[in-house]
Amino acid sequence: MLKSFDMDAKNSANPISKIRLSCNALKLIACTLMILDHAVYGIIHNYLVIHAMDMAPELYTSLNKLYETCRGVGRLAFPIFCFFLVEGFLRTRNVYKYAVRLALFALISEIPFDLGLYGVMFKWDHQNIILTFFIALLMLITIRFIENNVLGLSSFVVILCHICAIVAFADVAYLMHTDYSWKCMLLVAVLYFARSAGPFRLIAGAAATSWEKYGPISFILLYFYDPDVRPKHKYAFYVFYPLHLLIIYGIAYLII
Repeated sequence: MLKSFDMDAKNSANPISKIRLSCNALKLIACTLMILDHAVYGIIHNYLVIHAMDMAPELYTSLNKLYETCRGVGRLAFPIFCFFLVEGFLRTRNVYKYAVRLALFALISEIPFDLGLYGVMFKWDHQNIILTFFIALLMLITIRFIENNVLGLSSFVVILCHICAIVAFADVAYLMHTDYSWKCMLLVAVLYFARSAGPFRLIAGAAATSWEKYGPISFILLYFYDPDVRPKHKYAFYVFYPLHLLIIYGIAYLII
């Protein structure tokens, strides 16, 4: 009883321990960051490319600094979405429906992605992030298949099969020029294999995102994730993704 009272007093004295963020809240934060990332690329970056010779050096420098800072902050969205891809895989009742949904929206989003970032309908050397997530989900399905069908084999063989699966899907993402390509496969694999490691999972994820300037900061936000709150409006992100890219294209079209 005394121990329980001491724990309650300790928690009440530490307001940070009371902060909990649902899946929906974290995805909303990630979507906001994604808008920032894509908007500065689709508008400011493309404006700088087209009007570089017409601008005063001071203005160009200022806009370029703004672009670099906003892109760095905006790309905090990527690790959050990777985290919830793994969570979705672990929690979904039907992983194949999940895969079909990702494949469908990857197809729907490709033209808006090319328009929003590059102002063209087709750009074959850069594909959208939902396609990357689809490939990562197929990788997780393969890894689970390996786990369920290698009973009796040595740990070395199992680890080797896992590594081969990760490398194979990383190559697929790289050859298809998907957004984040092999980096997404690496992070998703780390978050999956560390799924039962408690706080170490976030540390491992931050280490796997250290190539991104601000990337590890995302895992500070994920520390406050509350897995007990069921996600709502699960289709909202799929609609949001192509829609916000089309809006960015419309704004860029008017400005540039």
